[in-house]
Amino acid sequence: MQGDVDAQAFSAELAELKRGGCTLLVASDAPGHGTACERLLGAPELDRSHVFLSTAVDVPTILTRHRPRRTDPGSFAVVDATSDTRSTTTTTSAAPTGPTATTEWYERAPDHLDLEAVYTTTKAAIDRVAADADGPGELRVCLDRLDTYIDATTAGTIAETELFRFLHLLCGAIRRVDGMGHVHVSASADDDVLGTIEPLFDATVEIETTAGQHARQRWHLHSSGRETGWFQL
Repeated sequence: MQGDVDAQAFSAELAELKRGGCTLLVASDAPGHGTACERLLGAPELDRSHVFLSTAVDVPTILTRHRPRRTDPGSFAVVDATSDTRSTTTTTSAAPTGPTATTEWYERAPDHLDLEAVYTTTKAAIDRVAADADGPGELRVCLDRLDTYIDATTAGTIAETELFRFLHLLCGAIRRVDGMGHVHVSASADDDVLGTIEPLFDATVEIETTAGQHARQRWHLHSSGRETGWFQL
């Protein structure tokens, strides 16, 4: 990061975002994706509460990211908005630790491309888990990943206005409970769609992996316009 003054100002602004609830758009290449998610979910010893909205990630992977934290429905939720084929494969491969019909922390979205239904299901999970959160930033929400909806928008399956409204509502739901949400998107995602939705977020975080296989990050804070240099993830 560039200079002590800039670093202090960045840290102060980020702390303020955490206190008031915030959402981050995380644009990453494939190698840096998992590391970025783990950092934003919080250190395991802090026992953060988690809500995962998945459009592309199987449940065993989500459980790995969440461990060793508790999986009771008051501190953990998974909303499965993957395609029917992926969901069926996931449920089978996840046994015995994967979701079942009686798993309270797991909810299947009725239609993975029905954004109104996905939002309703996710908001219910956020409100449930947030009720037991101890303070600002305690609840962490992860949407992995946005590419599914951007691709559907580009293909004409979902209207761009639908996607904008969905993200606007989701970001608002996270902020209202003083949570900290992050939304994963590929660095190569459609620039036109990204340009429309990016202002909905409080910050954009770019993640890339160097030639030496080290992940690094660069932050853009939207309210102040402050941008960091590249620094280690």
